[in-house]
Amino acid sequence: MKIPTVHLKSFRIFSIALVATICVVALKYLLHDLGWEVVEQTSLHNSVVSSVIFVIGFVLSATIADYKESERIPAEFASTIENMYEDARMIQQTYPKFDLERFRLDLIDILTAFRSGTRVNRRGTRREIGELHATFSEMESAGVPANFIVKLKTQQATLLRHLFRINYIQRIRFIPSAFILVRSIVVLIIALLLFTNIDPFYGGLALSGMLAFILVYMMILIQTVSVPFHDEGATRDDVSLFLLKETKAHLKAQVASDTKSAKK
Repeated sequence: MKIPTVHLKSFRIFSIALVATICVVALKYLLHDLGWEVVEQTSLHNSVVSSVIFVIGFVLSATIADYKESERIPAEFASTIENMYEDARMIQQTYPKFDLERFRLDLIDILTAFRSGTRVNRRGTRREIGELHATFSEMESAGVPANFIVKLKTQQATLLRHLFRINYIQRIRFIPSAFILVRSIVVLIIALLLFTNIDPFYGGLALSGMLAFILVYMMILIQTVSVPFHDEGATRDDVSLFLLKETKAHLKAQVASDTKSAKK
């Protein structure tokens, strides 16, 4: 029986939140020992905590919406690439002067450049997509009807749109002021918990630790989710690109398949 591998990076946010919680609990205990819990607990505390969780939940839900959109883009990007290739194969059968091999290599280059294009090499990926124009000019010279070329150009524009959308989500935060607000209220509410005299003490200590853990965890989660693509291997919360890898492998396999067919 295969034992599933436990990846430590899956617990990165949990570990950070746990360390922060331990620090809060230790500091709370120290302040209690020193008698510095100068704030008396009132019903207003419950309202403050509820309001903070509501604000954080709102920002998290809005950020996750962009993350979910980012999850759809690789599938749409891969399906567009594969559809372009299959259309090109059909065109090449009727118009053999068209260089299908060059077109296939261009598509493979686009798939290879996509990951770096989401983070650091945006211009490189855009350039790879733009180079398809040379193939479309070649199609015109080979006598391919205009409606076929227009369809491929439309799909090329779709690839660019997906790339631009990913770049926008990567770079622009959802209401930057909201992120500042989240960090501020988390710090303020934890400070309030530290200086509040909660009876019984040990029950209050446990509740303070739980609240600190939840608030810190959600704050880090918002920051992580707001950037769907990090440096490779930096986090396991990234949007998966396995469909792009499978599409790339499919195009490479078609090279071998078409070569065997040609030999026969």
